[in-house]
Amino acid sequence: MKTTRRTVAAATLILAAAAFAADTPKQKPAADVPKLVENIDVRVINVDVVVTDKKGNRIHGLTKNDFEILENGTPKTISNFYEVDSKPKPPTPAGMEPSAPPPPPSLAQIEQIPDNQKRRIIFYVDNLSLMPFNRNRVFKEMKEFAKTVLRPGDEAMVATFNRSMKIRAAFTRDPIQIQQTLDTLAGESALGVSGKSEWRDVETRINDSQDYDSALAAAKQYAESAQHDMRQSVTSLNALMSTLAGVEGKKIVVLTTEGFQMQPGREMFQLVDEVSRQKGWQGGGSLLEGMQYNDSNLIQDLAKTANANGITLYAIHAGGLGAQNDNYMADSSRSTSYSVSQMALSNSTESLQMMAELTGGVASVNSNNFAGAFRTIAGDLDAYYSLGYRAGTERVDKQRNLEVRVKNRNYLVRNRQSFVEKSTYAEMNDRVIANLLYRTKANDLKIAVRSSTPVPQDDGLFRVPIEIQIPLDNLTFLPQGEIHAGGFTVYVAVANAEGDMSDVSRKQHPITIPNADVDKIKGKYYTYQLTLVMEPGLNKISVGVVDDVSTVTGFAKDQVIAKDMR
Repeated sequence: MKTTRRTVAAATLILAAAAFAADTPKQKPAADVPKLVENIDVRVINVDVVVTDKKGNRIHGLTKNDFEILENGTPKTISNFYEVDSKPKPPTPAGMEPSAPPPPPSLAQIEQIPDNQKRRIIFYVDNLSLMPFNRNRVFKEMKEFAKTVLRPGDEAMVATFNRSMKIRAAFTRDPIQIQQTLDTLAGESALGVSGKSEWRDVETRINDSQDYDSALAAAKQYAESAQHDMRQSVTSLNALMSTLAGVEGKKIVVLTTEGFQMQPGREMFQLVDEVSRQKGWQGGGSLLEGMQYNDSNLIQDLAKTANANGITLYAIHAGGLGAQNDNYMADSSRSTSYSVSQMALSNSTESLQMMAELTGGVASVNSNNFAGAFRTIAGDLDAYYSLGYRAGTERVDKQRNLEVRVKNRNYLVRNRQSFVEKSTYAEMNDRVIANLLYRTKANDLKIAVRSSTPVPQDDGLFRVPIEIQIPLDNLTFLPQGEIHAGGFTVYVAVANAEGDMSDVSRKQHPITIPNADVDKIKGKYYTYQLTLVMEPGLNKISVGVVDDVSTVTGFAKDQVIAKDMR
């Protein structure tokens, strides 16, 4: 899957007009339309919270009075509260026949499940840093997790990173497809082997250096390479999570890695420092030199992206208990010092702990119990509290800090520690893009979109007329003197067959209706017409409409094969 934006493939809105689908009075010119000053927009900020005791046992049966929420340090009143608890069924008593399991839901029943009750799981495999054996033993438990965790309506995806991100299995409801994808990956090479070889080569160069400057240069060269890979990986994961911004429901990313260094190359500067003392060099201060490669801000930005898009991060360090010794000392003619190997390990585990903590997830580090890690993730999906509070009147794209407390200090709480209350513009952009990429049925306005025959242009592109039909009964109009006033804003994006996406185009359209005609619009719809310019071949069109008064939204999509039919 690509998420590249290109203006060549742009859904260029080149003309727009609108008309009622039945006889109604003509619209006033836009200049005569009164400005809508009233807006019906009651928003709730929802926070999912996992509560455990100090041994990790989940706590059930709490009420909203047991919790406190603070936004930017200010207490908020909890307005929405419920507990999710998908408990396993008790065993059948001795002597009784077990009841037959209920039949699986039909496709029609699955389609009726609300989007906000569905769960989406991304398995993100950092192949660049993984050793094959370590990766594949995690896969063993990951396959079992995929087999058991997906409920009707849930979807899972597999993405890999090998200096570029690749979607190996797009979102699917079929756990067998996920398992087969992981089996395929298990048979492929992992770049962690070459990365470890490079690590040892640099270690040897530093140990064999004749002077401080040569050793420091080797450490810097390694740190720059590691930092480059780190930034590419973070950029790819941020891009993937951003495509989920407009998708409703519970969303998690399971990151399997042996990389994501907090300070790329930190252990090499530690080694330079040790070699300097052994050889009596006068340089010193190598650890300070290494501080310029500190990427903790990237890890925090990754967590912020996840929080802004309602995603919880779970991280698994595939090296497990053997990461310190096996990774850095096996097959090596010269032993690595404990301090260097320990620094290398902490460098790639501190980052995982940070991103998990900031997003309300859990990091599995220094442990071979990968089955336990996946049981924890499954438990978080099945048992948590959902808390909500009324948002403020200001709706801007600004990060805000969240803190959730339980009054019983013997309990521990996990939740995302920040969120972004997005503007209507940003939220609609996200949801229009999500509508291009993923299955969604969010359409409260009940809009419909219909495309017409593509018309070729001299530049090789095509003009495609489309119509957006909006039921007038679903729009909100406010009385203003002799008229009722309302309006909507249309958002449009296009993706070509290669997955390249246009920017989201936006057009606002006011509507006024004389008071005498208000009753005449019942059962009628408004047809909004526009023309898009797009590339030849298969194109997907995503349309979003937001009622400018009530902020109720609707989304629809269509696809067009743009080719010369003459």
